Amino acid sequence: MSAQLTLRRYDLDDADRVWTVHERAMRAAPIEFVDDAPNDRPLRHVRDHYLEAGGEFLVGLVDDTVVAIGGFQRDDASTCQLRHVRVDPAHQRRGYGTRLLSELEARARADGFREAMLWTNERLSAARRLYEGNGYEETARETHAESGHVVVRYRKSLESDQL
Repeated sequence: MSAQLTLRRYDLDDADRVWTVHERAMRAAPIEFVDDAPNDRPLRHVRDHYLEAGGEFLVGLVDDTVVAIGGFQRDDASTCQLRHVRVDPAHQRRGYGTRLLSELEARARADGFREAMLWTNERLSAARRLYEGNGYEETARETHAESGHVVVRYRKSLESDQL
């Protein structure tokens, strides 16, 4: 049986632990880790990019160790974008990603968002299975001009009659 995951809102004291989970997850992924990737810079300033910008950011703890992270940012009045959903590789395949995703959706719904959007690299098959297994529908695939990576875009209705 997996240890109990506790989810709570990000605190400034979590900054280094959030980055550690992100880095471990991305280094274990089948894509190259880039230390200062522009898309990851909001993780260095979670309060500004998430909490004070109308979004949310959660950390998942097991025995006081941060093992999962993720948040959403306001896209417009009815849509949020899920970002940086990660589980430390040593703690994957225990349902923590699903639990984190479900809580982010619940909080987004409580904040009035009716739709969640996200994107991921095509090669991140575990992430794609997580999203697709939790009701996210693929909406587009785009090839990034500089890297050649394929980005898969997803959406999910958060309206209660769609659940």
